[in-house]
Amino acid sequence: MKNPIIRVERFAFHKDCTISRVFVRGKLFCFAIEDAKRDVKIKGETCIPDGVYELGMRFSPRFSPRLGHDMLWVKNVPEFEFILIHTGNTKKDTEGCLIVGSKIGVLNGLDAVLDSKTAYQNLYKSVIDNVKKGGELIEYVSI
Repeated sequence: MKNPIIRVERFAFHKDCTISRVFVRGKLFCFAIEDAKRDVKIKGETCIPDGVYELGMRFSPRFSPRLGHDMLWVKNVPEFEFILIHTGNTKKDTEGCLIVGSKIGVLNGLDAVLDSKTAYQNLYKSVIDNVKKGGELIEYVSI
């Protein structure tokens, strides 16, 4: 199997969210926040299962017009659909998607990733050419 271009290492498991380190081509790139890890899925409140998934591109009515491009899409996740990588700060900004930021912090009393726009733009630029060619993977692991 080809090495995933993105690796999401989940390391902090809170009641309402999961915090991760995001690696691109094996190097620490940024951080991420997702919904909580749960044994039983709750729609819009559960992170996707650990595993390796194909990356693709997808138009998002919410994000694509604002950002001017199709979004990075985590494809073929069992029992989930339209899992994207995008900007935001807290669990309120995700419904299973991966929210990236340059650092970890607290915002309005909630666990957060900060400087999300910069982290997202850098991540997108770093992987988009490869993802457009097809066959790129993302791996989610809990450590």
